[in-house]
Amino acid sequence: MSSADVQGQPAARPVELGADLYREIFAHSREAIAIFDPNVVYLQQNGAHFTLLGYSDDDLEGQTPALDLGADTFAEVIRQLTNRGEYSGEVMCRTKSGEELNVELTMFVMRSGLGEPLCYVGIKRDITSRAREINARRRTEQRLALQYAITRILSRSIDFVEGTHEILETVCESFGWQVGVLWAVDNKGDSLRCVDFWHGPSLDLDGFESVSRKRTFTRGVGLPGRIWKTGKLAWIRDVTEEADFMRAPFAAQAGLRGAFGFPILLGDEVVGVMEFFSQQIRQPDQDLNDMIASVGFQIGQFHERKRAEEKLAHLLVRERAARTDAEKANRLKDEFLATLSHELRTPLNAVIGWSRMLKTGRLDVESSLHAMEVIERNAWAQKQIIEDILDVSRVITGKLQLQLAPVNLVAVIKAALDAVRPALEAKDISVEESYQQELKVIAGDADRLQQVIWNLLSNASKFTPVGGTVAVRVMQDNTYVAIEIIDTGPGIGPEFLPHVFERFRQEDGSTTRTHQGLGLGLAIVRHLVELHGGTISAENLDLRPGAVFTVKLPLPTAKLKLEATAESASEDIHTEVDLAGVRILVVEDDLDALDLITIDLAEHGAKVRGVGSAAEALELLKNETFDLLISDIAMAGADGYNLIKQVRDHEADEGDRIPAIALTAYARTQDRISAIAAGYNTHVAKPVEITELVTVVKCLIGRIA
Repeated sequence: MSSADVQGQPAARPVELGADLYREIFAHSREAIAIFDPNVVYLQQNGAHFTLLGYSDDDLEGQTPALDLGADTFAEVIRQLTNRGEYSGEVMCRTKSGEELNVELTMFVMRSGLGEPLCYVGIKRDITSRAREINARRRTEQRLALQYAITRILSRSIDFVEGTHEILETVCESFGWQVGVLWAVDNKGDSLRCVDFWHGPSLDLDGFESVSRKRTFTRGVGLPGRIWKTGKLAWIRDVTEEADFMRAPFAAQAGLRGAFGFPILLGDEVVGVMEFFSQQIRQPDQDLNDMIASVGFQIGQFHERKRAEEKLAHLLVRERAARTDAEKANRLKDEFLATLSHELRTPLNAVIGWSRMLKTGRLDVESSLHAMEVIERNAWAQKQIIEDILDVSRVITGKLQLQLAPVNLVAVIKAALDAVRPALEAKDISVEESYQQELKVIAGDADRLQQVIWNLLSNASKFTPVGGTVAVRVMQDNTYVAIEIIDTGPGIGPEFLPHVFERFRQEDGSTTRTHQGLGLGLAIVRHLVELHGGTISAENLDLRPGAVFTVKLPLPTAKLKLEATAESASEDIHTEVDLAGVRILVVEDDLDALDLITIDLAEHGAKVRGVGSAAEALELLKNETFDLLISDIAMAGADGYNLIKQVRDHEADEGDRIPAIALTAYARTQDRISAIAAGYNTHVAKPVEITELVTVVKCLIGRIA
């Protein structure tokens, strides 16, 4: 019901809305309105439309909205008009002056009574100010998000280099760039070097990445060098047209065009440069400049603060680690000393026990021979323990040296097999040998290499069960000769495998362990192999129980020839009277050792005088003439060094010089050097085989070469 009816008045006659009224609305509307024919060609615009875009009626004659919307946007508008009969959305419009405006566009079709399109109406509302506010807010949010992302990345990093890959990716994805490169000032401070490179997926940048990683820049040269010199952000609109951009051919090949970069600042110092590349030509973007300007400074500041924090944290970690290492070292030391005590006492028990039984005289001949074999075997076991400890000492002090010469590896391996064969035969372990034909002669220390193979074979014998198999395989390629020693034992526990070559480490260190040893052999083996320039590895077999140790030794570049082995008078070594008539003075404060050496040398025909101190030796040397002096080093009162010094001082006046041997339990390389430097002709370590000592004596007195 109308208001007139409510008031009791007759209803007014409806106003007829004619074409003139619509024309007036069209002309005076503040909304920019344009009318298009059925082909979407401009027919008419109102004053607001002219004011908005600046195109006159003559400018629009025969034109479609592609003039101001652009072809792509116009095509999308036509598509929606065709499908839906209307279009509504935000678009960019270019004015006659070239200015770009954010416009809210609404277009719809006017149809006849028959449904045929009569015309199209387009209404445009300028929302540029609102869009700029939204863009400004979005830029702020983007900047804050970027700063937060970089802060988050750096918080996980020790320095700016560590997190750069993620930073490069973050910046590129934030701003729509396809490539990011980090340049850092090198240690010498005279050039920039590429330390990281990131690019988006599905980009073929191999050439550009390769040249960037290989290239260095000095101050002022190239885009990174220019930024380094000025300490300021720099833009390149199109790198393919930039004369100073030396990587332009590779960039063009990769389809890269626009570029910009900024410095990483630590205070006023430039410590690095980040540069970014786009596949589009990019004009300098002030918003991006403002956003990115603080990023380099932020990275530098964060790095400086992080470095101070990390330094403090590192000191704390070092202190904790040092305490942990000390506790671990003490624990390992205690375990090692306990193991050492056990390993020394075990053979000592056999030596003492069988010695007592021999002393009673109640053993028959066969039992006596067995007793002597046991005593000798356990004595040599103790000697091996001592040698291992000394070798470890040499390893730790870096004084383990090699005597390099051409080596026949097969002969070394067979000698090691001969040495360990009794242990293998005692457990009925079969040995399989495989040698590649025409193995090359290598450069090495034959004795130390034999020690390596012996240790590995002994280890294999120890863990291989009765009736098992130990295989030795030797093969070579163009670079290395490989020695594999494979056993059929239980294998190595996965948790222990990484520590198998560490000193004092044993897979089972308990008092109930099945296999004995100090845990030194494999550590010595690794060091000896590495001294030869080789490598050693251990792994378990895949298809059956067992372990394989692989030693790889480098082959020489030139062909080596084996040296001829001197045919020394080995037959004479065992002759009972090969020292007949030789007068020898032995000085040893250990009476048991003195008696042993004196009797052994006398059985070889020498005339031996033994004394227990340096003073007695000097007195004898004044009154008697000797052909040779053998002296211990560590003695009560005056030691062996003091003795030889007085002997040599006296000889300087007399003119004669007596050959002298230092026979001592001090067996390190530096002990040998010290003995010879003091005046001894040579140094022999205890315990010594009498045949070895006799050979040394004969060499010094000139009976053999």
